[in-house]
Amino acid sequence: MSQVVVFHGTEHRAGCTMTALSVAELAAKERKELVVLFAALNGRRSTEYVSENSVSVDEFKIQLKSGMGIDKGMLSPSKKAENLYVIAGIGKEEEARHYFPDMAESMLQSLSGKFDLIVIDSGSDLDNGLAVGALRTKGLKYLIIEQTEGAVGRCEKMAETYEKLGVSFDKYILSKCVEGDPYTVNYVSSRLAADKSSFLEVGYSDKGRLSEMEQRTLLEIGGDRYRGDILKITNSVMEAMNLESISLKRKRTWNSFI
Repeated sequence: MSQVVVFHGTEHRAGCTMTALSVAELAAKERKELVVLFAALNGRRSTEYVSENSVSVDEFKIQLKSGMGIDKGMLSPSKKAENLYVIAGIGKEEEARHYFPDMAESMLQSLSGKFDLIVIDSGSDLDNGLAVGALRTKGLKYLIIEQTEGAVGRCEKMAETYEKLGVSFDKYILSKCVEGDPYTVNYVSSRLAADKSSFLEVGYSDKGRLSEMEQRTLLEIGGDRYRGDILKITNSVMEAMNLESISLKRKRTWNSFI
């Protein structure tokens, strides 16, 4: 399933949902010929940045449990734009224990070939069946690490767990970056014994709280640095999937459409 990209965060506030949804939104808006799906497979609803109600994965529980998967026709209520679909995560977090890795794998397998790009927000909790199933799925994997000692230290501690699960990451995203911070790409990549060329950055924005209040991504209000960083991440995905890259015109106003 080469059209699947999974974003995973080292911690809850690493920015996984915002980054994943921003990538899906940017790809769909700038490449109208692509049909894009965003799905939250992480044990939470994860619709803080979507202005309209979204169909939840809960509504497909019977199909997933039986191994039937999901037919694209069932996703009509999830359509947010002509070429963008959004599936929210689990509505009741206490129900997360009833979802297993094979359910996520079944879902993604059934949707393979029906979308040009499937963007998955797998959250940060590995004690969740949907997240583990998403991470085990064949596709691109991006690990999001906040620019803090706590996040880098947690990533080091989790390395063995990722290995046991058979999960490896193609790219790393250093999130909420502030210029002059000592936790640079060079430093973090050396700590993790990772190639620094596999790192991307997302700059810090003080508009995060506003974006949640107004239910929209930072693409519209996060500034040029944020849009530029998301563009680089999106194009790294497009390149890996042999899709045409995106160019944004300078000083163009971004209007959210989800």
